[in-house]
Amino acid sequence: MHFAVRGRFTATLAVFGIIAATLVGASPARADYAAMIQPASGRVTYLVGGCPSDPRPTHAGIDIAGPAGAPIVATYDGIVTTRIVNFGTSGYGNYVIITHASGYTTLYAHMQQAPAVALNQTVTKGQTIGLIGNTGNSFGAHLHFELKRDGANIANQGYSCGQTVTRGYAIPMDFPGLQSNVPRTIHETAVHGSEWKKMSTAQQIFSTVFTTVNMGRGWGDILSSSGGYLWHTFVNGGRWITLNSGLALNATSMSAVNVGQASPQILAVEDGRLMHIWGDSNGWQKGWTGIHTTGKVSAVVMADKSIQAMINQGGTLYQVWTGGGAWHIGSTGQPVGDAFEAVYMGGSAPQVMTVLNGQLHQIWATSTQWVTMSTGIGIAPGATLSALNMGGGWPQVFTAEAGNLYQTAVMNGSWTRMATGTQASGPIDAVSLGGGEQPRVYTAE
Repeated sequence: MHFAVRGRFTATLAVFGIIAATLVGASPARADYAAMIQPASGRVTYLVGGCPSDPRPTHAGIDIAGPAGAPIVATYDGIVTTRIVNFGTSGYGNYVIITHASGYTTLYAHMQQAPAVALNQTVTKGQTIGLIGNTGNSFGAHLHFELKRDGANIANQGYSCGQTVTRGYAIPMDFPGLQSNVPRTIHETAVHGSEWKKMSTAQQIFSTVFTTVNMGRGWGDILSSSGGYLWHTFVNGGRWITLNSGLALNATSMSAVNVGQASPQILAVEDGRLMHIWGDSNGWQKGWTGIHTTGKVSAVVMADKSIQAMINQGGTLYQVWTGGGAWHIGSTGQPVGDAFEAVYMGGSAPQVMTVLNGQLHQIWATSTQWVTMSTGIGIAPGATLSALNMGGGWPQVFTAEAGNLYQTAVMNGSWTRMATGTQASGPIDAVSLGGGEQPRVYTAE
């Protein structure tokens, strides 16, 4: 029944009479409105100068109270110009300052651990830079966030006391000089001959929220949440194309799987809810799983073709599964980093590869409990990660670290990290095509 969906894509191409080189979506009314995103989820407890019920004239930022260990992300692309590690009880504690275009700077203070980014590192909008904490002059887990332009504190324009904000959602204010929808080109990195090579697909999306899945066509199918819709990028007639599915979607995380049907199925986090997306004879459909979450989701297909997923909820790993006609969620009790991915290696639960405390870790379920173990492989701050099953009994992992792509696998009984010699930045996703081929890695840059 899912062939009707692909037929609709082909018909759309015929109507326009072109092979789409870039997606065409609705543009915002003003390119500078809502350009930055919320750095964390939680409740606004203080503004610049405090709140009416508790004025603090010297308070220089926005306090967002949230759970300790929850991710903090960069509000916009920029460069880390200050990085301070201070686990004491004075000042801002662990914090970073990011310098952006057009005179904007943002400060993120009281981080739980040392910042996850390095000094002078280039970061992308939505990239995890640290965790909510209570270091420095702080009285409870929260993010102290400062937003300035040319030295002037402008944060109060976009916040109000008692407001609840969600990480990754737009800050509702004008940002003259910044672009709210920055086009990003999808690149594919694969082995050609004996070397890894990176090539542009010439397809563009206006987001870093995307997922890749093997649908058996010799390339990865790419699903993205961009401009308020679900977009599908795939190879048709030997050429890459990008088409609007027509399904409204504003996801902060998404993961696609192949369950043996003509169209992929997707789990996506939207408006604090975990959504299930699928295609049928009526087009693309979306339904709520009944699970509330604001974290990243990573889905796998089990041996019986059912879908399971792993979710980072406030720094703790949760498992999602189906049974009795409903979706279920349970905590593994294991810590997980914002950089993580689930991979099915057999058994009754997925495995997870994640970065914790600067090292690559493996998480799996025994018959009685979940277990976390370090691989001993060091990973650079701010890395993004993708994992997959290439056989051999162990997951393989790709990481984008400080602009470079690395591959990590078990060789001769030990974990080994290898440079591919190619560049990669921002979120990545790898897909196995089978047949003994090396994986293909996709980035939106």
